[in-house]
Formats: sequence, C-alpha cells, structure tokens
Amino acid sequence: MSATGILRAIKAVLPHMRQQRAGRIVNVSSVLGFLPAPYMALYAASKHAVEGLSESLDHEVRQFGIRVALVEPSFTKTNLDINAPQTVASIPDYSKELGIASKAVQNNVQKAPSPEGVVTTMVNAALGPWKMRHTPKGEASLLAKLRRFMPAGPVEKGLRKTFGLA
Repeated sequence: MSATGILRAIKAVLPHMRQQRAGRIVNVSSVLGFLPAPYMALYAASKHAVEGLSESLDHEVRQFGIRVALVEPSFTKTNLDINAPQTVASIPDYSKELGIASKAVQNNVQKAPSPEGVVTTMVNAALGPWKMRHTPKGEASLLAKLRRFMPAGPVEKGLRKTFGLA
C-alpha cells in the first residue's frame, strides 16, 4: 500500500479508535525505510514516508490509548519484482548497473522466504506488547541490527554486494 493509501486507511479507522480509547495501527514499511538500496530511490522514499508518518502519528494518538507500529520486512517471495513499475525514460549511463541490480533483486526475491513470516510479524505487532519496529526473523532482523550497531561503511559495502555492485 502506498503512503497515501495508508493515510486514507488511518483516517478511516482513527475516529473509531479514538471513540474506543484503544487501538493499534500496524503499517508495513520495509528495511528500505531505514536502509535505502541502489536503484530503489522512489520505493525507499515511499517507505521513509511510511516510517515518518507512523512515528509522528504514534506521538499524536497515544493520548487516546492508540499505538502505531511498523513492520519492516526484507526480501519476501512475492511478485514485487515482476510488478515493479519501469521508468518511461532510461538514462543509458546507468543501464549497466541498473541491469545488475535488477537481476540481483529478482534472484533475492526468488530465494526469499514466503510471506508467512511477514504475516506472523504483523499479527505480533498488532496483538503483542507494543514496540515501534518489528522485523521478521532472518535477513530483516539482521539488517536492522547491522544498521544500528555497525559503522556505515561496512553496511553500505554489504548492501552494494547484495545488489551485485562493486
């Protein structure tokens, strides 16, 4: 769901949650919301928007007993790579690396875990004790720890390697 779609859903449910004085909003972002990847700028930007919206909203609605949580999955075996929009105009200077990165995304998605892990994480985010960020077990959880505790240089190098770039 896009950031604007998330906003529409939030606007629909918040009056009911405020009236109940309780609720949990769970927004699905991505590890790209905290660790942007090459050739995924618009997708990463949309996930940064979801992250910012969720964090800000949580401050605003907790006075009503409502909390907001984020689920931040990594590669998941879906049709994302097949259904991803393509640019209308390409810039030849980028075509070599873009092709390499696109192939790496396809390979990572094909070997990724099924969506069930993400669904389990969403259910835990909705029904378990509140915390802002939830990452499915495996790569997403590892990336969150690496981003937090490792220097940026090695994290960036590993990210570029994942996308087949030097």
